[in-house]
Amino acid sequence: MVRQVFRLASLVCLLAVAVQAQPYRWCVPFNQLAICQRLTGAEGIRNLGCVAGNDRLDCLRKVQSREADFVAVDPEDAYVAVNMNNEDFVLFAELRTTEEPTAEFRYEGIVLVRTADGFTSMDQLRGKKSCHTGYGRNVGYKIPVTKLRQMGIFKMPTERNRSPLENELAGLSELFSSSCLVGTYSPNADIDGLMKKRYSNLCERCAEPERCAAGDRFSGYEGAIRCLVENDGDVAFTKTIFVRKYFGLPITPGAVAKPAVNPDVRAQDYSYLCEDGTTRPVSDQNVCTWAQRPWPAFMANGDLSGARVQELQSLLQTFYRHFTDASVSSADLEDARKLSVDRDHLIVNREQVILPQQYLERAKYKDVIERETAYDYKFRLCVSTEAERQKCDQLQRAAYARDVRPSFECVLKGGDACVAAVENGDADAVVLKEPVAALKPIVWEKYDDAATNVNKDANGRGRTAVYIRKEVDETIQDNIVHAFTAISDAFGRGKRNEVVFTLFGPFRLSDAPGNVQVQNLIFNDQASALVP
Repeated sequence: MVRQVFRLASLVCLLAVAVQAQPYRWCVPFNQLAICQRLTGAEGIRNLGCVAGNDRLDCLRKVQSREADFVAVDPEDAYVAVNMNNEDFVLFAELRTTEEPTAEFRYEGIVLVRTADGFTSMDQLRGKKSCHTGYGRNVGYKIPVTKLRQMGIFKMPTERNRSPLENELAGLSELFSSSCLVGTYSPNADIDGLMKKRYSNLCERCAEPERCAAGDRFSGYEGAIRCLVENDGDVAFTKTIFVRKYFGLPITPGAVAKPAVNPDVRAQDYSYLCEDGTTRPVSDQNVCTWAQRPWPAFMANGDLSGARVQELQSLLQTFYRHFTDASVSSADLEDARKLSVDRDHLIVNREQVILPQQYLERAKYKDVIERETAYDYKFRLCVSTEAERQKCDQLQRAAYARDVRPSFECVLKGGDACVAAVENGDADAVVLKEPVAALKPIVWEKYDDAATNVNKDANGRGRTAVYIRKEVDETIQDNIVHAFTAISDAFGRGKRNEVVFTLFGPFRLSDAPGNVQVQNLIFNDQASALVP
């Protein structure tokens, strides 16, 4: 009996050790799996393994279903997790810069004004000369437009004969007397040029107003400050760290200040403008920010708690030290960077895990993602199979989180019913691989291979396109075109967010065994972009 109890106890211990030794599964996109496996298999790295998902959003599904333990995410991915099921996820470590290792947020959106202008109310922004980092950027555009609209300072015109894009630009043109707001207002070059000509005061304060393009001396984080200080601006929308660098102030509390970018100006002559209309000296470390962007982070499933949190944090710290060490090869250094580990950043452990919704709300960043835009119209994209619905839903989540507007919803109609649904007004758009006489195409696939483009265009056959009703309102048509070109710009081949969602390429179904992928789902795998 004693011997049986001893054997049972030994078996329990062995099982406990086996469970404890089970590697934590790091989810990465398929094209990074070999890199992950090689690095986690290096000598000195233990208890880390790798699993692959189609892309980062697929990795979220794997973490949620417990097929993976953790994944590296941006705040926008955390927003997707909130809407999948907030309680299924926790963030346990942050990826901070070596320059700001103690900063609570990646950056803080602030408003910089001259102290002598004596601001006492947000209404005083009307008619001022504004300086922005760039069109569509977070601290220079999304945050101020979101907040000013909530305050009632920025009022969006609703002219029916103007597109939503033009209404937003018209509202800004009326709010500020002149601005430097560089960037691409529309992916359509003709529309972009027309908007910049029609609302030329939005480019008036730029160094090269006729170009009004990224790289202008008075654009970007530092450029917006230069626009205020050196180019007779009244208000600059930028982020805190660049204000501190520009005026030669300590980057973090207690740090040694570096020489000012512009030693000819005095910090006391400039102040932060707070949401309540009061001001605060730029030398004050207690900054009044309008919104913050959280740090990128590592996110796990909701089962991670207690000692397991500390163990995984420790394993990742070992991984970080190993692949940022001075002795590491340049090849390993570059591969580690693809897994979000590099010498410019630190992995900072959180003392307490946090749910993704709390992570975003404490930074007031959820409001920024959900901001009202000129495109308040939501269209219905029709799909004909369950597999297409899954890909459409993933695309909708990725697109909304990364500010693709107008937003859309996926409508499932069986078989060939989508054409009739669009024609009858039960849906607004459908992607078809062959032309249909009852509908009109507005956006087409583009291929990197020129010969493929020519062959696909022959007699209008074989080129996948987005179709809508023939008699649709012109504004609605423009909205749908804008949405698909924005989707392509965000997730098309070679684009920065292709790793977040793979628009063109095989797709893994959530209920498929293993990593079985479906080919040519909605769009052709070999396509590279969507063009009007």
